[in-house]
Amino acid sequence: MTRCLAALAQTLVIGLCSAAGVAAQAPAAAPTPPPLPAWQVAGSWLARWESWDYFEPPPTGGDPTYSFLGNRARFEVRGRHTRAQLTVGAQYVVMAGLPDQASNPGAFGTGALYYDQGGRRTNPQQLWLRYANVRLPNLMGGLDLQVGRMPYTSGAEAPSGHAKIETVKRQRLDARIVGEFEWSIYQRGFDGVRLDYTQPSWKVTGLAAMPTQGGFARVAGPTITDIVIAGATVSSQSPGTTPRRTQVQGYGWYYADDRPVTQRPDNTGLPATRADISMTTIGGVLVGAYPAAGGEVDVFGWSAVQAGDWYGQNHGAYALALEGGYQWTRTRWRPWVRGGYFRASGDEDGADDEHGTFFPMLPTVRRFSQTTVYGTMNLNEGFVMVQARPQQTLGLRLDVRRIDLASAADLWYAGSGATLGEGSAFGYTGRRSNGSTRLGTSVEASADYAITPRVAVNAFLGTIGGGRVVTGTFAGDRLWYAYLETALSFSTR
Repeated sequence: MTRCLAALAQTLVIGLCSAAGVAAQAPAAAPTPPPLPAWQVAGSWLARWESWDYFEPPPTGGDPTYSFLGNRARFEVRGRHTRAQLTVGAQYVVMAGLPDQASNPGAFGTGALYYDQGGRRTNPQQLWLRYANVRLPNLMGGLDLQVGRMPYTSGAEAPSGHAKIETVKRQRLDARIVGEFEWSIYQRGFDGVRLDYTQPSWKVTGLAAMPTQGGFARVAGPTITDIVIAGATVSSQSPGTTPRRTQVQGYGWYYADDRPVTQRPDNTGLPATRADISMTTIGGVLVGAYPAAGGEVDVFGWSAVQAGDWYGQNHGAYALALEGGYQWTRTRWRPWVRGGYFRASGDEDGADDEHGTFFPMLPTVRRFSQTTVYGTMNLNEGFVMVQARPQQTLGLRLDVRRIDLASAADLWYAGSGATLGEGSAFGYTGRRSNGSTRLGTSVEASADYAITPRVAVNAFLGTIGGGRVVTGTFAGDRLWYAYLETALSFSTR
């Protein structure tokens, strides 16, 4: 930065002297000063209309039918220099028409969560610091350092160089463990330090950070200092310009949480004055894409094993995803069919000293639960997904999912991790299973249309037919959820 300021001062002095007509003997040629930073201004705006018709509650319950509007605007300034890169961004959110009666039993969809965690206001708004970080590239031998408030998406640390692998990762891997809660209007960030060590065929990424408030919480931005995460990912990547058809990753994460939060999301029924969690998660990933007759086959595998302490109980849990697909690459619309199975362990006995519910830390859960009605905890899920692209700017997708609990002794969980640093909202909620594992069957359809490279329209319609887990609590067994959004972006580059 000192050299940059010196170069800028030198340029100003020379210019002023020339403008004043100062005559002097031409000096000897001087070394070329270091380049000045290149500045870029970027921004985005998203407007989303959401509509819910939640499961019909008992007669004494709240109102399950409502619609609301959310708007998010972001403005960023980025400075790029050979020795440092600076990013500073602000975000503004305003919402309208949040429901004030959409609870009991529990929250009826995202609108109720925005209302409950937004100061119980129907039209909240907020401006806050979204990003503020410095990245120092290539400090030595492929080592990069980033410090400050930054984005982070687990699984996306290293590009594979293969388009199909990147698509599968974006849909089925990114943010399973750590993510920015991208779907929510408020989102979250991470305050900390990131290191990347890159070699031609592999990359190591390390992160030590604390999340910010956000997600459904109106008071977004403050650092949640009582949560600490630290982890590392080792990823294979393609050397040069030749993409490999298989990418593998190994990862490990540590999570510690002692927030003064009174909600305890488990099946013990015990009260709590604060969180008391410390655990380690390790796992691996394999993603591949291979040519086949007239198309391309893709495979995906993801695993996680956990051990640690949960409110004084011994914690041991696991999760596993196995998926595969085939795309007809030479056929009109390029149809792509995928299917898979996911299991996240549940607890078998709330009265013993063992906790067996898989805890997904700080994910972006909507990538894996499009209706957001259930989370990736105590879950058995099988799905079939069909995608097509009638034209380059239009994408279509249809998902059918059978959703069951892994253990009837555990709860029906929902959520995407910590949103507040204190209070009564942990970030995950749980409803009773009613002695069953049958949660329901969902059908979800979406369409994404790019009007221009900077303007897109996205639509979604999903429904769930509930099983005994639902009907044991609610009077109705059918849920509908829809949204329509417009997204705009701009950049000076």
